[in-house]
Amino acid sequence: IFKILNFGGLFVLFVSMRVREQLSNARAIVNAKSMLPLPTDGEIYDRIRVRCLEYAPKGTGPIDTIIDYTLIECRRNKQILLGLKKRGFGIGKWNGFGGKFEPGETAEECARRELFEECGVKAISLEWRATLFFTFQDSGKLMRVHVFETRNFKGEPRETDEMAPKWFQETELPLHQMWHDDTFWMPIFLKGQYFTAHFDYAPGGEAVNKVMDYKVYLEED
Repeated sequence: IFKILNFGGLFVLFVSMRVREQLSNARAIVNAKSMLPLPTDGEIYDRIRVRCLEYAPKGTGPIDTIIDYTLIECRRNKQILLGLKKRGFGIGKWNGFGGKFEPGETAEECARRELFEECGVKAISLEWRATLFFTFQDSGKLMRVHVFETRNFKGEPRETDEMAPKWFQETELPLHQMWHDDTFWMPIFLKGQYFTAHFDYAPGGEAVNKVMDYKVYLEED
């Protein structure tokens, strides 16, 4: 089954057939507690390799320059915890909590550490929900983000040097002040689906904050 949907003029192909292997591989990387470097095999990587070749004159590097990050979303009673980024990449935007791996960390360990460092909350249990890939047409950034969800955590969110946390109703997300890609994948995430996706950002990157093209691989029902 293939579905083509129109989101604000962006025609996106949703593939819900023969992608179970890709999603299983993404989940297996997390479940196996793999450490960096992580595998770069599969259809979505082939798609990114093509983009890398297209952007090579502008400085985008090969697939093996991907930087891995984690993102963890805390949820309770139809609310989601977001943090307003106070410094660095993504400053001024609402986002989940996460960051780069430290040497020797697994994706899950990284997610737990980043959540506690950025808002003082400790995840009791985590579930892998998605893997997101980002290319930026003019900056050379290649990012792979392992997305987790937790509904089992302890501690009250507190502001840190990095983030100012706030609970939002899931129906009232501040999308106007979030990364553009959130507009497309957050509704899928909130429905409880598992997926991988690739987002290609326009020249200007963070300042322009515009996804030019993307593809989402949904897990089969």
